[in-house]
Amino acid sequence: LIDNEQGWHKSLSNVPVKNVLGISKQVFWSLQAEDSDANALNNKEITTLIKRNGFRFWGDRSTDTNAYIFEVYTRTAQVLADTIAEAQFEAIDEPLTPVNAKDVLSGIRAKLSALVTSGRLIGASCWYDVVDNSTTELRQGRVRIRYKYTPVPPLEDLTLHQTFTDEFFGPAFASLGGV
Repeated sequence: LIDNEQGWHKSLSNVPVKNVLGISKQVFWSLQAEDSDANALNNKEITTLIKRNGFRFWGDRSTDTNAYIFEVYTRTAQVLADTIAEAQFEAIDEPLTPVNAKDVLSGIRAKLSALVTSGRLIGASCWYDVVDNSTTELRQGRVRIRYKYTPVPPLEDLTLHQTFTDEFFGPAFASLGGV
């Protein structure tokens, strides 16, 4: 549902869950309470359910501590691999010519560019590396194309700093002048 309505780059966190009547153990949660049960669970990379206008998922993290720290990073990698592979279906078993190899590169670049433009990726590129494509490999009908991308992270932690000030009294009352 999230994939269809918002996209696979959207985290499942803070998304309402339909038809949930309750949970087995109450989870204390407050938007501004860092010591809440929900935050304690999230700090252990556990997504939970909170109650705010119904129940909703709360938590972005996966158990990976390296590259795929957010569940959306894993989803992005999977969808991107499938999308790029599926888009190249027509190229399989076509004659391996430089023109056809360039067409594959152009197609992948166009797809990556569209994903960046639509906000599903931060950036991406693909290239043909001669080191990966020796004469022996090409003779065997094998072409290797590399691509890299930067997934869109969720805004997991928004910190707001409040300052009490008197600086706006002057401008607010300046219009009264010397009346």
